[in-house]
Amino acid sequence: MQVLVFASSKGGVGKTTSALALATVLTHHGVPVTLIDADPNAPLALWAKRFPDNVPANLTVKTAFRTDVAEVIDAATDPYVIVDLEGSRNEEVSVAIGRADLVLIPMKGNQLDADEAVNVIRVIRKQETIFRRPIPFRVFLSQTSPVIMDRGMRDICDQMRENNIPMLNTAIVERSAFKSPFRLGGTIYELSEREANNPAAAIANAEAFAQEVRDTLIATQTKQEVSARG
Repeated sequence: MQVLVFASSKGGVGKTTSALALATVLTHHGVPVTLIDADPNAPLALWAKRFPDNVPANLTVKTAFRTDVAEVIDAATDPYVIVDLEGSRNEEVSVAIGRADLVLIPMKGNQLDADEAVNVIRVIRKQETIFRRPIPFRVFLSQTSPVIMDRGMRDICDQMRENNIPMLNTAIVERSAFKSPFRLGGTIYELSEREANNPAAAIANAEAFAQEVRDTLIATQTKQEVSARG
């Protein structure tokens, strides 16, 4: 079982849309996924409740707000468990990070989001000490322009890399198709051109993101196995 945790110490950075996009790609390709909604606003749980007939058959949506998120993670049996954490810093967030095989940290590419990403990394480092194991993580850009990356965003990404903060190359682009499922039900794969602008581009973006996440999981696990043998 692979546990992927989307974490940020602030809201509005694209955790939920990114988590659903990743889950959507995996389930579309036949991989069973448990999607855990630990956000107090429960956007993923509401999506599943409003449109139950449009939730993929191999996607299980569970809530973990005001409950022990670690227990919900541990009870899951699907190959992939994706956790959408609330935008805050608390004990439940820390515990979920401690369970992660990979922590995914979204940011919009401004200095405030970059500072919040660093705060999450501090939590990860603390949990590494507590659990006595490395917890891989990647920062990624979310809700970015599909056309250009401004100078400020490039400078922030350069600073991240100069400080050895690993980033995904694939950003989740700002597209209406990523938000449409919350209004219409289903996933990006069922959207028509009338329902969202260029859903094919959103699908391609989500597929590329999912592939890089899976490649990162494989690379980090291989590194850990080599380190354990060495």
